Amino acid sequence: MSHTALRRVVIRLLHDASMADRLARDPDGTLGDVDLSAAERAWLVAVPPDAWRTDADRPRRVLAALADEFPAAARLAPARRDAFFRSPHFHAAVQSRGSLAGAFGRHLSEDADPAVAAVARLELAAARVRRAPGRVPASPVGTLRLTPHAVVVRVAEGAADLLDAVRAGRAPTSLGQTDRPLLVARGDGGDVAIERLEDALAALLERALEAVPAPELERLVVTLGGTSEDAPGIIAGLRDDGLLV
Repeated sequence: MSHTALRRVVIRLLHDASMADRLARDPDGTLGDVDLSAAERAWLVAVPPDAWRTDADRPRRVLAALADEFPAAARLAPARRDAFFRSPHFHAAVQSRGSLAGAFGRHLSEDADPAVAAVARLELAAARVRRAPGRVPASPVGTLRLTPHAVVVRVAEGAADLLDAVRAGRAPTSLGQTDRPLLVARGDGGDVAIERLEDALAALLERALEAVPAPELERLVVTLGGTSEDAPGIIAGLRDDGLLV
C-alpha cells in the first residue's frame, strides 16, 4: 500500500541527506520507482531538504549499531562504512523491508580492497547464522540440507586470521593468493565460530545448500575420494554434528 511505501521513503530521507537533495532537484527521478499517490509525492516534495537533517545524530546512531556487528570491516574501511546510507543496498533494504544488517554487510563486502571484502563476507556470514531460527524444520523425507546455522564461505587464505587480528586491535595480517573454504557456524550456546574446511567436505556441504536425496550425497562422498563403505557413516556423522538436517 502507498502509505507503507511513504513511511519507508521517509526513513530513507531521514538517513540519506543526498536523497533529500536529489528529491528537491528531481522528484520524478528520485521517487519514480516508489508506489506513492500524487498527494504523498506532493507532500514529500514540499518538505525543505534541511528539514530531513534536523536530527543529525540519527544516521550516526544507526551506523554505530550496525558497526558493532561488523567491527573489523567497518574499522578497515571507515569511508565505505560512512557511505552506507547513500548505497543502493540501504535504500533497497528499507524500501523492501529487508535486513539492514545484511544490507550493511553486502555493502562492505563490495569494497575494492580484497581484505575488507573478505573480512566483511565472514562477518556477514556470522550475522546470517546468528539470525537463523533456533528451531530448524526437518528436510523432506529422504533428503538432507545444510543447516541454516552454518555457512560455507570461500575467501582468501588468511581472512580468518585477519578478522581475528583486527577485532583484537592488533596489526592487520596479510591475505594469501588462494581462496580457501571456511565454515561459519553457530553453536548450541549461540556463539559463532569460524573453522577451516577440507575442500572435499566444503564441496559436500555446498551441494546440500538445497535439500538433496541422501543417496546422492553418499555418491558425492565417493566422487570426492571416499569409499562406498564409508559414505553412509560420513553422512550420518554430519547429521549427528547438526551440519546436515
